[in-house]
Amino acid sequence: MKHSLISNMAFGLAAVSFFATAANAEEENKGPEVTISGEVEFDAYTGDLLNDDKVNHSYASTFDLNFAVKFSDRWSAEVQLEADGESTDPAAIYNGAFIQYSKGENFAVKAGDLTFSEGAFLNYYGYDDPADNAAGMAEHDIRGVEVDYNGFVFGLGFGRGDNDNQACVEEDGEEACVGVAYDAHVAYELAFGEHAIRPFADYKSYQEKDYNELHAGIDANLKFGGFAFHAVYGLHADALSEDEPKSTHAFLVEPSFEVGSFNVKASAFYALLDDDAPTVHGEEIPEYMFAYVEPSFNLFGSLTLGIPLEYHTNTLDDDEKLASFDAGARIYFAPVEGLEMTGFAMVKVPLGDDYGDDDDVGLTLGLETVFAF
Repeated sequence: MKHSLISNMAFGLAAVSFFATAANAEEENKGPEVTISGEVEFDAYTGDLLNDDKVNHSYASTFDLNFAVKFSDRWSAEVQLEADGESTDPAAIYNGAFIQYSKGENFAVKAGDLTFSEGAFLNYYGYDDPADNAAGMAEHDIRGVEVDYNGFVFGLGFGRGDNDNQACVEEDGEEACVGVAYDAHVAYELAFGEHAIRPFADYKSYQEKDYNELHAGIDANLKFGGFAFHAVYGLHADALSEDEPKSTHAFLVEPSFEVGSFNVKASAFYALLDDDAPTVHGEEIPEYMFAYVEPSFNLFGSLTLGIPLEYHTNTLDDDEKLASFDAGARIYFAPVEGLEMTGFAMVKVPLGDDYGDDDDVGLTLGLETVFAF
């Protein structure tokens, strides 16, 4: 009986060992784990309903699709597809891919297609896409490496997409072009409690005499209960070897407050630009000054009413008188997590003297739908 018990125990241990080994082998051979996520936005807007001869309309559509691949606890990768345009059928294109090695929560190395941006507009809905606008730096795309260590970020690589420029020569009657821009990015995020302060700098070289680009500044996010405060200082400079580079200094403050069903958020922005040779990079600095405040009230459940009040200069030249006051209503409908619809009606009142005969009050309507998965 004793020998039988021992034999049964040995057989049981062997069986457990066999199935554990088989399970481990199956776990090792099951391949990478793939996670799919993304966001879709489709918008429709009217023209000026009070002054246009016909009721016209315009569209905007965005589709972001991300594939995250986990090979092991330390090795992963990601590839992104994007379609974005002012139409109903923008073309989907490759938007970048990278691999990542991480060790613990505080250390990671990425290699591949990377994107950096700093000091984005967080509160104002009109400029909240860092691909286009930012007080610190709109998106810079590179193909290179990034090191993240305990809040410190360092990236280095060659420019890609709109962040690159080309040198072209004619050979045998044909033009040949190669990219020449490279980009270095550094930032450090100091977090304490719910607060974060992030100094940053980005240097971009075009490898041409007297022509390069620098972004530097600080981004602060502070939170005290229901009150939050976001502030950015951004330096935008070109031609650093000149005696007096024509720098742009951008200042952004964004307070917000929430208590119960009441919320108010605001943005105030001002940019100091050189009158003769202002430093601008595309639409990065949208206008030299604007102010926005929007109190909102939760009406019931998933429905919220916002009352935006806005002042815009609508220009980068402070000698131009193209200011306007915009006001209206925004209805936010969020029936489930990940889905939001925003309808709005906005009245624009021209205030400047340079509108000429086009100084009539205007009215526009719009509907924006966003869902994430």
